Amino acid sequence: MPFKLYNFIFYITMAAFGYFNIYFQDAGLDSFQIGLVNAIPRFFALLLMPFWGFLTDYFHENKKVLFITLLGTLATVLLFPQSGSFKFLMLLMFFYTLFQNPIVPLSDSLLLDYLGDNSNHYGKFRLWGSAGYMLSVSFLGYFLESTSSANLFYVYAVILILSIFLLKFLPKSKREIEVLNPGDFKKIFRKKRLLYFLFFVFILQTAMNANYSYFPLYIIDHGGGEFLVGIALTISSASEILAFFFSDRIIKNNKFSKIIAVISIGFMIRWLLLSLFPYNPIILLSQLLHSITFGLFFAVGVDYVDQISGEKFRATGQNIYAGVFMGVSAISGSLIGGKIYQLAGGESMYFFWSLISAAAGIIYSIYLLKKERELEQNADQ
Repeated sequence: MPFKLYNFIFYITMAAFGYFNIYFQDAGLDSFQIGLVNAIPRFFALLLMPFWGFLTDYFHENKKVLFITLLGTLATVLLFPQSGSFKFLMLLMFFYTLFQNPIVPLSDSLLLDYLGDNSNHYGKFRLWGSAGYMLSVSFLGYFLESTSSANLFYVYAVILILSIFLLKFLPKSKREIEVLNPGDFKKIFRKKRLLYFLFFVFILQTAMNANYSYFPLYIIDHGGGEFLVGIALTISSASEILAFFFSDRIIKNNKFSKIIAVISIGFMIRWLLLSLFPYNPIILLSQLLHSITFGLFFAVGVDYVDQISGEKFRATGQNIYAGVFMGVSAISGSLIGGKIYQLAGGESMYFFWSLISAAAGIIYSIYLLKKERELEQNADQ
């Protein structure tokens, strides 16, 4: 229960993060500047992201490192309303991403330690985070539309304080203390299965992170407001709860290649709907595909990376996965998406992502099918 309550509270901060770019727009930044504010600080912060995983796996002090990242994020978000200048926001986003990016993988690593061999049950715990997000995002949108977008940072700070309080109730890692040789960490980067999967994640998540950055602006450009953004995000988070709930069964009863093919098709259809039918009912309907393109994708990825990384490198593996899922791809998504959005508009941006998602899905699915057949042939010999 402590993990479920912690996830429920902490993921409300993700609801607040969804309105960051609206605040940046209100501060006077154009779409390309918003892309730069999201991308450049992430790049430099991302270089340090594996450090958090190495530190955790080396000393087995997951909770202490997690406390530092939560506290650092709290200190940073309180500074955002103090200035709306481009340079100041760029600096703050560096420290924000430096401390915030590792929170999810460190929390997941702690949960996976607790689950042990039952890592496929991860979704049953993660869905509580989606529930917290779902129940808060619309209210937050209505509140910000009625007051000021700057107030999102004060809401964010309160939720972080509650998260820090709940952290002390989470169980410590069951792993025995074993200080690893720093050279051992190179082994995880030699696993081809992991590298190919991470490249696939990078492609699809570049599209998804561009969507995270510009979807609120896309709605506003088509006559909506913060409240409609909140409704759309509520629908998406409600759909992902179902995906997290059934993810253990899906992982257990289906081949990895089949799941990846379904996820890729989900990405392609989602971006096509937004590109070809930019009307509020269709925009809201497209959010149901978040169940596949985020909920199922993320849960499957956590389990797959955990299997490849093993117990010794669990935190490192999850940090690398999160670094690609939310870090590197966020940089490319913000920059590429921002430029396309500025030059050709949101419809063209989403059509471009639909083509990219289809191509990535076809290529990676063919690779997985080939590998699965090779394994079956070797097993028969």
